[in-house]
Amino acid sequence: MGLCSIILRMPPPGYHVRGINIHTVKGAEMVYVKSSGMELTSSTDVKPTLPVLDHSAYFSMTLMESLQSYQYWMIYFMFLGAEITGLLIISKIQSIASNQFGRTANEAASINSGLGGMNLLGRLILPLISDLLGARKPLYCLSLAVQAICLGCLPSALANHSFGGTLACAFIIGFFYGGGFGMIPAFLADQFGAKNVGATHGVILTAWAIAAVCGGLIFTAVYNAQSHIYPNDVSMWYNLDFRWILAPVLFSFLLSLFIPANLRDRKLPRAPGETFRYRFINGRLIRFTGCKVHMLTAAEEEAEWQTYLAGLSNLPQSKPVEVVSSEYGHSRHSGNGVDLFSQNGLGKVHVY
Repeated sequence: MGLCSIILRMPPPGYHVRGINIHTVKGAEMVYVKSSGMELTSSTDVKPTLPVLDHSAYFSMTLMESLQSYQYWMIYFMFLGAEITGLLIISKIQSIASNQFGRTANEAASINSGLGGMNLLGRLILPLISDLLGARKPLYCLSLAVQAICLGCLPSALANHSFGGTLACAFIIGFFYGGGFGMIPAFLADQFGAKNVGATHGVILTAWAIAAVCGGLIFTAVYNAQSHIYPNDVSMWYNLDFRWILAPVLFSFLLSLFIPANLRDRKLPRAPGETFRYRFINGRLIRFTGCKVHMLTAAEEEAEWQTYLAGLSNLPQSKPVEVVSSEYGHSRHSGNGVDLFSQNGLGKVHVY
């Protein structure tokens, strides 16, 4: 960390990477509408200059707007459920190995080290996968679903004295615990902009602290009560603990399914009579209007979105930019001379 502090530098004012700056929320980096009837293509026969309106600033959020938004608190409680199991497993795995399976202190310590290794792998692998997919929400859904399955299997593994089954469940939980921790800053940046990550991440870590303190106290109280009720049956000592932890994990899983991670889900105006909307796993938007359910086609959703953007043209947040031809294709330039992106993805970021 000391070496990093020497080489890290603040980016220059107005710095963008392919249309993304510290204010940009995911989905807004490519939000713009044409101010003329000309089409943007990647061919070389377009006119040299095409004025467009950039609405990306309209979707940026202040810190208070971020913290007061309902999607932030949905992410908050989802994160609590995604981390509570790993926290408690890591803190109790040595006593489980010793009490349930009669392992020595050295063996139990080695198991804890292996669990720490899975935690590390999760922090490295899952954020990388989320970057490649360009999405964090599906991986949180997967994490919570897998952790719920493991929690459901742990009581049976303990009752059957299955050391391998217990370790497999614990290591899988440890992997997703680390992955959830590693992905949360990027998820917050996607939803609320990089400029708000420091504060939003700091606040969301209180969920982790609550899971550790309150979860640990409840876990210990339940364990002590069970050990007094079943003094001669060690397989029952952790049974009820793993069952109550399942409740917040399942709640967080259901919550994660409805987090509006897509910008359009949050900003697209509701249709007359619309009561609810949900983006299906295939990416299609489903609209519930009364007793009717309608899955929008990609063309229908795009048409509604473009109509919505066209209505923003007179807002003060809309800024004129230019799309010009270049040797790399077509790049968009703002008034501060920053090359925001190239249409064919081959351009570079230049600051003039």
